[in-house]
This record gives sequence, structure tokens and C-alpha cells, in this order.
Amino acid sequence: MKLLTLTFLLVIITTLNLFSQAKSNTTLPEKSINYGIDKTYEPYEYVNKDGQVDGFNVEIMRAIGKELNWNITIYPDDWKNVRRKLEVTKELDVAAYFKSAAREDSILFSRPISLAYYSIFTRSDGEPVEDLFSLSGKKVAIQELTIVEEYFDQLGFLNLEELQTYPSESAAIDAVVNGTADCAITSFMTTNYKMEVENIKNIQSSSDPVFITEYCFVVNPENAALLDSLNWGLRLVKASGEYDRLFQKWLTPKKGWWSQNLDLIIMVLAIFFLLSIMAVIYIYSLRNLVKRKSQVIKREIQSRTETEWELIESENLRKKMEAFTSVMLVETDLEHNITQAPKLFYSLLGFDSDKLLGVNIHQLLTSSSVTKDQEIKSVLMNKEFSFLDTEYEFKSSTNLQVWMDSSTSLLYDEKNRIKGFKLFLRDITPLKQANLNLKDLNAELANFMYKTSHDVRGPIANVLGLVNLGHMVSKDQEIQSYFGLIEKSIQKLEHIFNDFKEVSFILHGDLNITTFDLKELINEVTESIFLKRNKELKRGQIEFKNLSESQFMISDRTLLKRLFFQLIENVFEHNNYYDTHLKITLEKDDALGYRLYFADDGVGIPKELQEKVFEVFFKGKRSDINVGMGLYMAKKVVSRLGGHLNLSSESDSGTTIEVILPANQMAENLT
Repeated sequence: MKLLTLTFLLVIITTLNLFSQAKSNTTLPEKSINYGIDKTYEPYEYVNKDGQVDGFNVEIMRAIGKELNWNITIYPDDWKNVRRKLEVTKELDVAAYFKSAAREDSILFSRPISLAYYSIFTRSDGEPVEDLFSLSGKKVAIQELTIVEEYFDQLGFLNLEELQTYPSESAAIDAVVNGTADCAITSFMTTNYKMEVENIKNIQSSSDPVFITEYCFVVNPENAALLDSLNWGLRLVKASGEYDRLFQKWLTPKKGWWSQNLDLIIMVLAIFFLLSIMAVIYIYSLRNLVKRKSQVIKREIQSRTETEWELIESENLRKKMEAFTSVMLVETDLEHNITQAPKLFYSLLGFDSDKLLGVNIHQLLTSSSVTKDQEIKSVLMNKEFSFLDTEYEFKSSTNLQVWMDSSTSLLYDEKNRIKGFKLFLRDITPLKQANLNLKDLNAELANFMYKTSHDVRGPIANVLGLVNLGHMVSKDQEIQSYFGLIEKSIQKLEHIFNDFKEVSFILHGDLNITTFDLKELINEVTESIFLKRNKELKRGQIEFKNLSESQFMISDRTLLKRLFFQLIENVFEHNNYYDTHLKITLEKDDALGYRLYFADDGVGIPKELQEKVFEVFFKGKRSDINVGMGLYMAKKVVSRLGGHLNLSSESDSGTTIEVILPANQMAENLT
């Protein structure tokens, strides 16, 4: 018994000794790390009023150093010096960069430590700069050697020499405050932090996020092992909960009384989180549904295009063959009895030649074709015309329909007396059937597009409702910005399906020809376009010039309204609403019809893109504002009205679109 007790104690002592040795072996050897920071980049990294380094990045690095037993020495300096010491002289081991493709060749990026985005900031009392396309001619302030310069260099549409660079973002914002610069492109978080600390009231963010990027720690390419350690340390800091605490401390706005209602906040955030997951899942499934239906529509369009091409090929072949085999001469007497016909005529109708000679040709025609034939021959008997063309529908021996083009003229005897009629016939049955099939296909496609856009409106409304609920239950600025991005995407999706309905109406709606005031229609369209973007119409430069005797037009007012909306909105959406001059000119020629010119002095369209702008789903530089159907719909409207559309443009010299509509043909439609 004593031996058993001693053995048990010996096992316990040995186990404790081994555990103590294993625990001591997990202690990592101490390592020295030189960490460089931008001394003016609050709240991420900076030197505070007491001369001490501080900020979110600094505390994260210290937490990583604590986990990995690193001795971290921090070197604050100007940003350009930090970059030089890390990338050139190699005096520094680690720094914090925004991630971009241009930098991946010279440095290695860690896992992201935060997400940030840049915005355009202007003075509150000045004209806002809403997007990058409005920067031309402006004094733009940025921090030197940052991702902003790289971003503009990649885009290539703004001259980098026009940028005003400063050693820090704080100095760039000060340039806007004192009027040295018109605007600044800086980090949204750092700029708002500066505005709050320094109580700056006279600047504002005048744009949506210009671009979003990841904030990471970086090392030199030869320090791949150090990068692995950084990533591991960052993972440990996140797992311990220290990352969340530091994020709340530095990058989350102060909530005030919220700290006294922590339980309620947690409950609301939990509900919000569940709703967000539901919304993301729903949006993802909806996106897949839209993608599948869009693919179906594209396949239908491709199939229709292929069918149209086959029809063109068939028509070309028909024209080549008709001179040899397809033209048939059929003669009848004055009582319409067949006196002579070729074998091809008998073959097409499925009769023997001896069974058709002497038969009244009206017995082979449908009732509508009989009426048409009688009217044509009555006109010919009055000798007003030497021949008349029409289309007949014959009945074959199997009761199948056979369509033929006909050119009918009078038949004379040797004494120049009328003895009957000559019909030059040509079989067009395959082409007629193909046209009917194409018409059915178009109707089916239009019905599908209409139903798709109608069915999706309900789910879109539900998602927007969830977004509005998220706005109400959460006041977190970062979460609010995510909901704003979701809302914009859903609104863009709704715009896509509205365009589908527009295309369906344009292609298959009934024409309603009326007389209306063109200037009144233009005023109505321009007012709706400026109201849509919350712009002041009185500041727009729109000129209407009438070179016709009257400013009244004869056409389908609803279709023309859609045409004008697409053409005019396209001008201002791709240029500045207040700096662009648009001139609309009306001319009328009794022989040629109406001519409308839409001429602007905007950025123009490059020659290599002018053939593509009228294609469906083609987008220009402003791909964020549409889905590429505006000019496609405009061309379809003009085609539906029997007109033509021409475009001429040069880069930086404006664009002119000419619309030609057949006025005489439209006037006849009124009778």
C-alpha cells in the first residue's frame, strides 16, 4: 500500500514538473522592432500634446508586441520620411499603409487592421464637388505620396500636376479652411476627427465615398517571416478581445448616454445583426435570381439577333434565285379565269396543271385577298396606273396558306384590246412565316421582361423596408454607411427593371399620334430631370431654337417624351449640370420631315466608343449612374417612329445627336 502511494505521488510530481517546463518553453525570445508612424495622422497614429505617440495603430502594435514578446521602438516622422525609411534606407521594420495594387511590388501587406474610405471635402459656403468628374479646373489638396496620387495616376483623367500636395492630411484640410484650395480628398475618419477636436464648422463632406481601401501593417519583401508573425499577433489580439476594445476607443464615435443603456444597445445590435444577415441572404438570392433572368433575356436577345440574321441571309438568297426560278407569270381573262400558268405555280399550290386551267383564281384566294384583287383590277381598268403591287394569300390543296407578292397589269390582244390580266407572282411564304415567328418571339420576350420587372418590385420594396428599419434601430455611422451602400444598390436594381419595362413599352406599345407643343414638352422633360437630381433648373444652360414655321409637332408625344428624357439626361449625367450648355434645334422639311439637333459642349465621346454607345448594356465612365440602356432606348424610339438617329462627337469638344422623323408619314397616320 505504501509502495502504491509513493508511486502515485511520484507520477503527480513528474507531471507537474513537465507541465512547468512546457509552459516555460512557450515564452518567445525577445525581439526588437522599429515601427515608423505618421506623426500627424489622428486618430490612427500621431504625437499628442504631451509629446507621446498615441493612436489606434500604435496601441494595436503594442498589443501585438505584448503577445509576441517584442520590444517595439516607435519613430514618429513626416509621412514621406516614414515611407523612405521603410522602403529605401530600410531603417524601419514596420509601418501602416493603405492597401493598393501599385504598392504590392515594393512592400508586403498584413491582414487588414481597419477599413477606411476617402471623400471630397469642401467649404460649407462654397459650391459642392459631388464626384471626381467635377474636379477639373479645381484646386485639389491631398497629402503627398499617398494612395490618392496612385488612384488618380491609374485613372488617368486628372492631371497630377494640378494637385496641391501637403506633408499631411491635416495641412490639406487647413488649405481648404483658409481658402488656398477649393477642395481636399482625405480620409473620412481622420478629417472628421480633426473637425471634432478643432471644432471646425466651415467644411463639409460634399460627396459619397470616392473609394474604399484596407488599412494594413507593411514590411519589406525580404521580411516575409516578420509579416507572418505580424498576422499571427494580430489574430491573437483579435481573439483576446483587445482589438474590439481599441476599435471602440479610437474609431467609434462617442455615444453619450448610450453607455448607460448598454443592455438595450446590445439587444438592438443583436436584432440589427440578425436583420442584416437576413437582408444579405435575401439580397444575395435576389441578385442570383436577377442574374439568371438577365442571362435568359440576353439569350433571348441573342436568339432574336440570330433569327434576324438568318432572315437577312434568306432574303439575299431569295433575291439571287428569283431571277431564275421564283417569278411566275399567270394570265387570266376578264372573268378572272386562269388561262395560263407555269408549273411552279401548280406545284406551290399542290394541284395538277389540268385541274387549274379555266378555274377562277378567286377560288384559290382567301376572302380578304379576293376583295383586294377586285379593287386593284378595277383601278387598272380605269387605266390610271400601268401596274399595281400587292400581296395575296392563296389556299393550297392541303389548305395550307401560301403567300405571294404580285405585280398586276392589263393583258392586251393583237388589236390592243383588253382581254385579261397578267400577274407576276413570287412566293414569299418562308419569309412571311419567319416574320410571324419573329413577331411571336418579340411578344413573348416583351411579356417576359414586363412580368420580370413587375414580380421583382415586391422583393425590392421589402429589402428597402429592411434597410429603413436598420437606419432606425442603429445610429452607428459606419453601419449607417453600409446600409446606405445597400440602399443605393437596391435603387440601382429597381432602375434596371424600370428600364426593362420601358423597352417593352417602346417596342410593343400602341402608337398614339397627336399634335403637341414641342417647347412645352422639352420644358416638362428638363424640369423632371433636374428635379430627379435635386438640381436648380434655373441654373441650367438649356436653349431651344425653332427654325420651323411652327413649334408644334405631329408624333407620338409619349414616345418622344421618353426619347427626349434619355438624350437630355445623358448630356447632364456625363457632364456638370450647371456648366454644360445644351442647345436643342428644330427644323422641318416637307420632303425629309422633322430634324432635331441636341448639341452640347461637354466632354464628348471618343471615336472608338461611338459605335458602341447605342448598344444595350454598354456603359461609359459613369457606370455608377446607369446600366447602359439610355441611348439604346433612344434609338429604339426613333426606329419605332420610322426615323433615323445620327451621332457626331469629339473628345473635349462636345456631342451632337441628330434625330430625323418622317413628318409626312405621321400626318397620314392621323387620317
